[in-house]
Amino acid sequence: MKVSDQFILRNVAGDNLLIPTGDSALYVKGLILISESGVLLYNKLKGGCTKEELVTALTAEYEVSAQEAEQDTEAFLEQMRQLNILLEE
Repeated sequence: MKVSDQFILRNVAGDNLLIPTGDSALYVKGLILISESGVLLYNKLKGGCTKEELVTALTAEYEVSAQEAEQDTEAFLEQMRQLNILLEE
């Protein structure tokens, strides 16, 4: 899995935002606010990774159980799917 290169991640006034560019701006209207843990997952996905690698990254960075990290990862991935940001091979 990886994320589309048609989005740019920027920190603006303390908020992490995904900014659609190119064709993605036609179907994603506006900016997408993303949490700190979302930034961690998004950055991992930029290089391509598996769901398991995302879960491991969350448990390494935050004090959460593997089960909670897996649930949070799946919720994040589903949001990325709905916005057509996630590219699954």
